[in-house]
Amino acid sequence: MAVMDFAGRVAIVTGAGRGLGRSHALMLSARGARVVVNDLTPDAGLEDAATDVVREIRERGGVAVADHHDITEDAAAVVATAIDSFGRLDILINNAGIVRSAHFADADLGEWEQVFRIHFDGTVAMCAATTTMAG
Repeated sequence: MAVMDFAGRVAIVTGAGRGLGRSHALMLSARGARVVVNDLTPDAGLEDAATDVVREIRERGGVAVADHHDITEDAAAVVATAIDSFGRLDILINNAGIVRSAHFADADLGEWEQVFRIHFDGTVAMCAATTTMAG
C-alpha cells in the first residue's frame, strides 16, 4: 500500500491541540504538508496546546504555525493564517469539537447549543471561508 504524500500542500486542522486533531496534524506534517494548527488559546493557567503541537512538528523537521482563532467567530482569520504563512490552502480537516456532558439527560440547553455551535456552525463557517478565500 502506498503512503499518501502531501509534500508542498498546506493544511488547516481545527481543534488540533489534542486528540485526533493533534494526530491529523502530526500525520500531515510527517507526510510533507505545512500545517496550520488551530486550537483556541486557553484560559490563564492552562497549556497552549496549539503551540505545543507546532513545537512537536518542528522538532520532527516539519513546518507548522499555530492559530488561536475561534472557528465559530473568525473562520476567515484561520484561512488567512494559512494564506499569509504559506501562500495557499489545499486541505481542511474540520476536527474541532467539544464534549460537555457524559449523559444526554444531564446536559442543559446551553451546553447543547455550544456543542452544536462548534461542531456544526464552526464546520460550515470554515468551509465557507475556505471556499471564499482560497477557492
